[in-house]
Amino acid sequence: MATVEFEFNVDTDFKQFLVFDSLADWGDLYEKWTPETIEEMFVQGDGYIAVGTMRAFHVPVVIRLGGGEPLLGRSDRTSRGVLAVPSGTLVVSGVSDNGASGGTIEVAPGTYWISVDYLDLGSIAADEISGDDRYVVTLNGPIEE
Repeated sequence: MATVEFEFNVDTDFKQFLVFDSLADWGDLYEKWTPETIEEMFVQGDGYIAVGTMRAFHVPVVIRLGGGEPLLGRSDRTSRGVLAVPSGTLVVSGVSDNGASGGTIEVAPGTYWISVDYLDLGSIAADEISGDDRYVVTLNGPIEE
């Protein structure tokens, strides 16, 4: 499968954004942010992931389907997980904007390996609004179960 990329400028109110199945209930997210997951900047939920960011504003987010060239050596950090997308509709959203800053992507229903690459985290200004950080979420799959 060729790599396909989708770019969004996502609202990162509360320094996070979500990638989730359209049917997922992420109401337990607040319970999953622990000192460990805050340090990792990553939460694995049931049908969703939450990605911590360095800014509480808008950040560029790229969703990559099909893998492609690894970002090894270019990332400040990488998190990995799995994401079930049984509905076939993937949603990218800020946690408080009801999807207004993100969008939806149609994918084959199934479970995907996820990697999140965090780029240019050291570029954040003291005001935590300006910066060149960006976040790349790569989905590989669906995984045959």
